[in-house]
Amino acid sequence: MPLPKERVHLYAATSGDYVKALAAADVCGLSPSQVTGDFSEAWRLVASGQALVIAVGGAALHALYYNPCGWHNPAGQAGGHTPFEVFPAGSGVDAVKANYFANAAGFVAMDSLKLAVMLAYYALHGTFPHQLQRLPRQEVPRQLCVADASPQLPALAVHWGSPAPRTGNPAPVGVYADFTSAALVQRALQLGWQGISATGALGTRSRPYTAELPTHPDANIAQVLSQTDGTTWWLSFWTVSWPADGDSFYEGGFHAGKYAASCLTSLKGKYLPTYVVIDPEGYNTPAHTSAEWTEWLHGWAQGITSVNAQLKPAFYCNQNQYETYNLSSVKIPAFVAVSPIDGNKPYVEGANIEGFAAYYAGCPVAGDISQVKSWGVS
Repeated sequence: MPLPKERVHLYAATSGDYVKALAAADVCGLSPSQVTGDFSEAWRLVASGQALVIAVGGAALHALYYNPCGWHNPAGQAGGHTPFEVFPAGSGVDAVKANYFANAAGFVAMDSLKLAVMLAYYALHGTFPHQLQRLPRQEVPRQLCVADASPQLPALAVHWGSPAPRTGNPAPVGVYADFTSAALVQRALQLGWQGISATGALGTRSRPYTAELPTHPDANIAQVLSQTDGTTWWLSFWTVSWPADGDSFYEGGFHAGKYAASCLTSLKGKYLPTYVVIDPEGYNTPAHTSAEWTEWLHGWAQGITSVNAQLKPAFYCNQNQYETYNLSSVKIPAFVAVSPIDGNKPYVEGANIEGFAAYYAGCPVAGDISQVKSWGVS
């Protein structure tokens, strides 16, 4: 039986996951006050059985299951264990049970966001959103104290409805999808999409910190676009892990950029991607300062151009990262994540913002396209 809104809460233990939790709450019509970054508050809610708590991201999952960081809690228990269990993976939850919580920890950041949206929506409606029917694979709890996790996150400003003003002509809107075959690319073009976007690689723990997907979506896109007049733009996203094994942030970005450029150049299609976009959602310890972010992004750009000067590097981030790490000062095109689409607008602005990655669209899609166009860039 669906739950009343006031009985659904989301918990995050890192600032990045807190942003995802706020976005999921907004998509599902929940108040920002139902999102917490306070471990003790989440503990009380789970233990009492008063609310369904959805743990957003791995840090929150590990914290509620094991408390591996040894944080203070209302029960006064030592770190390494908690009295809590996770509701079974792979299905929605529409009940409240003392000492049980829901798992919205995905293996990449977008999966955590998708899980948070789907699980919160299911709790409220007893069904998943019609355009999101299959839950991403969920992490399992681990005895892992995540480096940037905190027992009490500072409250984040909620900017829904406070957009930065934008001017200019309506922007072209494209589709981001999992193009596992040339036929899917052709279908997108037949439907009239002006641009094509796909993730071509996922992060790895060691050099070059990224690896092509076995389905080769970039090859499928290159094959189909070679048969066109070249007016369709193409964004190639590359999920890249942060550096490890003694590599600097610059070196980590550089190795990934060289690899991506070599892969794309080898396709030998008629057209190259409009932009090759680094997506910081992989493994290892992330950048924590503006200088580290800038170093990493410059390494990515120079790694790409060292192989093929015709390729144009770019980067992807969320609005919180764009503000926190002063990414408007980076002289590389940016594609900034905005969610939800409905009733929302970006609150960040910067001369390097080339476009926005907007989540989640639903059918019919005309209203979402009009909303995105009003933001002023693609």
